[in-house]
Amino acid sequence: MKKRWLAVVLAGALVGASLAGCSGSDPQGPIISPEDPIEEEVTINFWGWGDLAEQQNYQTLVNQFMAEEGNENITVIYRGINSATYMTTLRASARNLPELFYMPDYDFLEWVSAGSLKDISAYVEEEELSQLWPQAVDEYYYNPDTATLGQSEGAGLYGLPKDLGPFTLVYNKSLLDARIEQKGLDADEIYAEYLTPTQAMTWEKFRTLLKMLVNDANNDGTPDDSVYGISHYEIETAVYSNNANFFNDDASEQRITDQNFIDALQFIADLTLVDHVMVPSALQSDMDGFTRFVNQQCIFSFMGPWDCAQFWGFDIPFTYNILPVPYNGENPDAMSTAWVGSMGYCVSARANSLQTAAAMRLAKYLCMNEDAQRKFYELGQQVPNLVSMATDEYLNDTQGLLEGKDPADRSVWVDTINGTSDTDRIGGKVRPRYYTYSSGWYDDFLTYIDEQGLWTGERTAEQICKAYAPSFQSVLTEMKANLG
Repeated sequence: MKKRWLAVVLAGALVGASLAGCSGSDPQGPIISPEDPIEEEVTINFWGWGDLAEQQNYQTLVNQFMAEEGNENITVIYRGINSATYMTTLRASARNLPELFYMPDYDFLEWVSAGSLKDISAYVEEEELSQLWPQAVDEYYYNPDTATLGQSEGAGLYGLPKDLGPFTLVYNKSLLDARIEQKGLDADEIYAEYLTPTQAMTWEKFRTLLKMLVNDANNDGTPDDSVYGISHYEIETAVYSNNANFFNDDASEQRITDQNFIDALQFIADLTLVDHVMVPSALQSDMDGFTRFVNQQCIFSFMGPWDCAQFWGFDIPFTYNILPVPYNGENPDAMSTAWVGSMGYCVSARANSLQTAAAMRLAKYLCMNEDAQRKFYELGQQVPNLVSMATDEYLNDTQGLLEGKDPADRSVWVDTINGTSDTDRIGGKVRPRYYTYSSGWYDDFLTYIDEQGLWTGERTAEQICKAYAPSFQSVLTEMKANLG
């Protein structure tokens, strides 16, 4: 098993060497402020990813940017790429990167440490950054001298946040209400006890609710009407919501043998093995959770703000709403903690001064321009990056742009980003892959626990985690050495 891990690490090291080899130092030329007039014609390429709805949204905003006064000399060639192939395409173009491009948070460390991203600190004022979610900005700082993430003395800013995307629980309200009526349950009691946007369910409460809603299972573990309680369960969310993690703070020591981590994995497995309310592993590959939810084959799934664009475009025939993710109520240190994804708008280290100025003007427009942020949330793309807009205009729909659009409880996304009081126990956390030099270890871990039969009951979470710990520790050590 260690040999397999080392192969992953070596592959990451070779990729890093390739990226470093293409970066070089910053081109010569004075810094041109994005606020200064751009009087020469300049063309920049901007690459992003996403489904068709997201690509259309970004083309709309790019067109709006080019049409604004002062941007007449800037031509932006936008290329939308499917998320499944985006990073492969970007890596293949490492020696000829677009001037501006998405960088997923979980690949940021590898690319910034290789020198492929430009330090944009000189192009952004502190006052501008203070308008944004602090945790979003902090993700894109990096100190090359100490090889550490986050703001610190000597750290540079290597990207502007595209968004913060909390991946929270979503439920088909129409299907749930029909099931409540069918089973003769008290709707008022169900909503008050289990479905409040400001009070997360415990794991035990969530399991109880699902068992009330799902028909008795057949001998093969499937419900007799093919409507499951939940499509799947996010591993990072379960781990975080039991006050656990994959490793310690600097990603140097494994923590998958901690009891809280083991209990989180077993909780997920038991939703199928014990409660028979989650789609069995044998059927997970047949259809992803999003599609199963849209097809009304499950009551609960997971959803991020970016999914609104698709939901609204599909004109789906049911009402849906969101909730905070459940947490382990038996653990006094646990709280509802969804994973919060992010991507950065990053500038190629090889962009010349004029291209950099144009790219930064576009990046700042997309990241923090008030009209652009308003258009993004109107299109169902994201929670606004501007804190004041998110916590008032977006939350309360003061502009009337979200009238009649689900989900009704957008406050769950804002609370997850913002963190809340101890009584609510709701918050969010960046995905663990953000902290490591390479992100491939996560997929390998998922493959291992699947092959070892966690989801089918062949082995327990404790057995699997203890067996895998030495290999995981080996790869953490190798990644730390590569970064240093």
